[in-house]
Amino acid sequence: MVLWKSIVLGIVQGLTEFLPVSSSGHLVVFSGLLKAGSTLAFDVALHFGSLIALVIFFWGDIAGLFRGFLCTFRGKLSHEEARKRNMFWLIVAAIIPSGVIGVMFSATIEKAFASLYVVAAMFLVTAALLFLQYFASTTRTIREVGWKDALAIGIGQVFALLPGLSRSGTTMSVGVYRGLKQEDAAHFSFLMAIPTIAGAAIFKLKDFLQAGMSSGALTEIGTGVVVSVLTSLVAIGLLLKVARKGKMQWFALYCVAAAVFTFAAHYFGFI
Repeated sequence: MVLWKSIVLGIVQGLTEFLPVSSSGHLVVFSGLLKAGSTLAFDVALHFGSLIALVIFFWGDIAGLFRGFLCTFRGKLSHEEARKRNMFWLIVAAIIPSGVIGVMFSATIEKAFASLYVVAAMFLVTAALLFLQYFASTTRTIREVGWKDALAIGIGQVFALLPGLSRSGTTMSVGVYRGLKQEDAAHFSFLMAIPTIAGAAIFKLKDFLQAGMSSGALTEIGTGVVVSVLTSLVAIGLLLKVARKGKMQWFALYCVAAAVFTFAAHYFGFI
């Protein structure tokens, strides 16, 4: 893959991993448009870049969750320590469904990536989920997330394994339907993304090691990681800003346009 294609795909991954428009769907579409034969090593590297951005942006939350985990083994806790402990285990509960389904049905899910019509259809589903947030009553904060909320959001993430169905968009939408404010639903979704992306990278690690990596691929992979980190940081900040203003429906319009473009481009043989 030539260097400029690595840069473009790094930008696509970084922006769409956290904006509610589906990174998997966009990477399928752009890889086809650019005729870029994306390797397993490159795909893993792009997601690793997004993971680095999450760790940078939410370092304080990660430290708090780690302290919450340690509090599990202590007796008497303060109110704040109990809250951090509960949040840690709520995140764990939320990621279990997609982790189990992702491992059990990985082959079936990968086949879905071969159909651009599936990608286009899932873009439309993402658009519908985002648009319906407009009608939800949202008064609760992330501090009020409970076990039922975590399980519902986790089940939503299972469906987001399909290409074109945004992970952040789906999990955010379920949180909003459960009464969370858009910004708080986004915050919980981002915290879920840290172990989710890390787990997906670890799951692919075996295939990555078996496939190996040529020395010539180091430049494109390194470039992709750097670009993915920088654009991911921009995307995280942008989404939280839009969510704070309660304007997620604008992303719904974009997803409709992406669906129409994907369907037309595939129908006319451009991808």
